[in-house]
Amino acid sequence: MSKVLIAFAMKEEFAPWQRRHHFQPVGVADHLVFRTTFGAIEALVVLTGAGARDAGHFPPLIDRISPSWGIVCGVAAGLKPEWRPGDMLVAQCVSTPKGEETIPSDPALIELAMSCGAKPASVLVSLPHIASTVAEKARWATLGDVADMESFTLMKPFHDRGIPALALRVIVDPAEMAMPCNFETAMDARGQVRITHVLSQLARRPKALPSFLHFALLSRRATSLLARSLDRFLEQLDGQRSASATSL
Repeated sequence: MSKVLIAFAMKEEFAPWQRRHHFQPVGVADHLVFRTTFGAIEALVVLTGAGARDAGHFPPLIDRISPSWGIVCGVAAGLKPEWRPGDMLVAQCVSTPKGEETIPSDPALIELAMSCGAKPASVLVSLPHIASTVAEKARWATLGDVADMESFTLMKPFHDRGIPALALRVIVDPAEMAMPCNFETAMDARGQVRITHVLSQLARRPKALPSFLHFALLSRRATSLLARSLDRFLEQLDGQRSASATSL
């Protein structure tokens, strides 16, 4: 059975897809991994934390699992005005903040993602922190189309091992939207959001509540779209694998 290793940053990004399937939690290399199958493909999901804070286990996990493919997925911020909430994007390459190093997504996987409805984005730039203001997004727009905090770090070990991989992201906040609260200070040491800390911020700034609720609604819709997109992608990937095996 072929294996695909899928990395999400936060449990909220994974939750809609997790609800759609029977994922079995298993221990691999002393780390929790969630397992399900798509035909003859074994899908293994790992959470790495925002900014890949909890990704020290990730390269050894790749070595232990020996996947045929890798997918880095989750939400992203639009840096250019053409990207709207809910847009499913496949990055043609991922970049460090200053563009010193880039890693391409696998061309065949890009083509497959596009056949499933994803739009190509030239450069996904992985930032050291959340692009929280409109002005900050405008500055980063000179270096990339969309932004996240993890893709480069997680794509690199796949690339170093010659494993075909891609970054698949869904837009939540467009270029003209600022963050409604400081999510980074609300995160724990493993890069997971503590909702009690978010609520504490909102209690101190009640005028931010409508913006937060709007952001939460966009996030819910976006992650649900991502879940459906992953289903289509893996079903197509399984179909291609089966067709290739039959032709042999």
